[in-house]
Amino acid sequence: MERKVALLVLFPLPFADIVPAMTVSIARLFCFSFIFAGLSSLAYGQINVDSVLAIAETIEEDGDRRDFLDDVVAPNNFRDFDDPVMLVKEQLALAKKLNSFQDEVIYALDLITSANFVAQFALADSLSLHYVTRVEDVESLRNKIYLYHEAAKSAFFNQIYDQGIHYDTLALELVSGLRPPAFRDSMAAELYNFLGKSYNASGQFVPAALVLTKGIDLIRARTTPPNVLNEMYTELGIVYSQIGLYDQAVEYLDKTTATSKSVIGIAGTQTNIGRNLLLTNNYPAARDRYLKVLTYDLPPSAQGISLTYAYNGLVEAFYRMKNQDSLNLYYQQYTSLLEENPELREANGFLYRQSTFLYQLTNNRLNEAQATGEALYQEAIEKNDPAEQLMYTEFLSDLYKKQGNYRAAEQYTRALMTLKDSIQGANRNNALLLYYNQFETKEKENEILRLDAERQQATASRRLFQTAAGLLGLLLLMGLFFFLRLRKARQKLAAQNDELNELNATKDRFFGIIAHDLRNPIVALSTAGNQVNRLFDRGKTDAVKRVVGNISGTADRLNGLLDNLLQWALSQSGAITLKKERLSLTKIMENNLALYAPAAREKDIDLRNEVPEGTYVNADHNALQTILRNLLGNAVKFTPAGQQSVVTLSHRQEGKMDIITVSDQGKGVSEEDQQQLFSLHRGRSGSGRRKSGTGLGLILCRDLAELHGGRIELDSKAGEGARVSVLLPRG
Repeated sequence: MERKVALLVLFPLPFADIVPAMTVSIARLFCFSFIFAGLSSLAYGQINVDSVLAIAETIEEDGDRRDFLDDVVAPNNFRDFDDPVMLVKEQLALAKKLNSFQDEVIYALDLITSANFVAQFALADSLSLHYVTRVEDVESLRNKIYLYHEAAKSAFFNQIYDQGIHYDTLALELVSGLRPPAFRDSMAAELYNFLGKSYNASGQFVPAALVLTKGIDLIRARTTPPNVLNEMYTELGIVYSQIGLYDQAVEYLDKTTATSKSVIGIAGTQTNIGRNLLLTNNYPAARDRYLKVLTYDLPPSAQGISLTYAYNGLVEAFYRMKNQDSLNLYYQQYTSLLEENPELREANGFLYRQSTFLYQLTNNRLNEAQATGEALYQEAIEKNDPAEQLMYTEFLSDLYKKQGNYRAAEQYTRALMTLKDSIQGANRNNALLLYYNQFETKEKENEILRLDAERQQATASRRLFQTAAGLLGLLLLMGLFFFLRLRKARQKLAAQNDELNELNATKDRFFGIIAHDLRNPIVALSTAGNQVNRLFDRGKTDAVKRVVGNISGTADRLNGLLDNLLQWALSQSGAITLKKERLSLTKIMENNLALYAPAAREKDIDLRNEVPEGTYVNADHNALQTILRNLLGNAVKFTPAGQQSVVTLSHRQEGKMDIITVSDQGKGVSEEDQQQLFSLHRGRSGSGRRKSGTGLGLILCRDLAELHGGRIELDSKAGEGARVSVLLPRG
């Protein structure tokens, strides 16, 4: 700065006053060339704009003053001046005074550039949007394109994406007239780059992919600064990720890591690649990408944010790889990073909460994990972020399975499948549309090349060729259309056939149950009348009483079967509404024991009630009665007679569950039959304890237990009896 001031002090008065015989132009060339040769050749510091403008004020004519400022600015860059905006504002004001609109546009473009350079974005935006309205008055093709593009960039950064797309599209329509070809292609690539950004930001992923691909193809063969290609590679990778083409996303993002010179940019790209690899279930590869980020020598200003995303990705990768030790290690490192840099927690706290959720879930801190996960899920819903919702529904399903809350787990699993189908459906549509457009674009390009090669042929031949090509293209499209529709129809028909077969199997099993289990009681009742008449005629009163007792027992069993069928039908239709209350398990057990005591005595079975006095459970009375009636009835039914067998009823508490167990010493259930026991459309076993009986009773018990938020467990081996337990949540 001292050198600059010393030069200025040599000429404290306007040079025209010192040498009045000289014209101003000659004076400017003579005098100020020395001054600004010194100013512009400074090896350090910046040119002082106030000094430049002070000198310009000594020039009387506006045209000469403008030329003087042009000479000052021309050999320098905006960063060489301490206030470039003030300098260019003066140039613009002089152009307006001279009523030269074409020069005014040039200075307006320079002012937009300098304003963006010094972060005066509001000024740049207002200039862009003002001058683009007068673009038709601009004579220079380049300046028209520049004005459209500056207006498009202004709209993009203000998130007015449709307007940005509009202006860049207008610029592209003009760019073919630029010369030389290298400049034309470079300008077109810049327009395609920003068009791709605008389309992507507005959710129009297919057009974004198409224009970015055009830009890449246009400049890839030319000597182009790598950062331009890298920008488009990165943007195209993000677009492919948005429409679910994760492998293509990784391919394009990876291209930037080979040529980028910015370690910050490479770290961000590796993080993006890691996320896409997680989405393709390639967890080891994702882990390796995130680990690379930890090895980079990042500047302090970028270290925190890069490490935040890397640690978050590592925690998720190790969770999915079920590697608890590594997850805990990197979660602790993540925690230490945020403790040392509290500002990172404020800016990116949601990422740390995601990692905390997975840490709690992995280490079985399930109550904490539930609170964290539910909060994150609700926030994702409020943000309307399907990707986050998809992730949290999956993790919450895992959580509730660990807790044993299978109903909640099922709800989240269903939500997961619905959301995944929705996202994948949209992605498939976008991907198909993209491939179709790429195919169509390639065909059009090939058609243009063919037409260019045949321009010298006769007009009739060219028209014939065009007609044939058009018909061929139409036939191909029609064939593709009908092929896709036929394939879709076949897939739909196959799915419907599978569903119909399953429904038929269920129907056959259901009617088989009814036919099998209603037939025996009805046959017994139909023959009982004749048997009573014969015994009565013979005067065998005791035998008649015994038959009447059998009729009563048969009627009771038939009533129980019908009750099971009714309860099961209600449960399948969702018509059962539980009314939970505090029930005396002791009394309910006594009632059921009294109900089955006669049948047990006939088979010499000892019914033992080991439920302590004063035991209470939280359940619906009718549902619990139905469950215990079925379990006790099965135990008595499948315990052989005459062996002094024992059927035991017991109760215990584990954690937050009441466990009611019915144990018998019957034939037991083989492992093969256990796998099919709770399935309505299972095949009939040729042996084992469930060879006879409804098979519907246990299914009904399971459904009623699950309505309570509980479950049924079976512990049995063939020939060793069975233990059937009902687990109900404690009140």
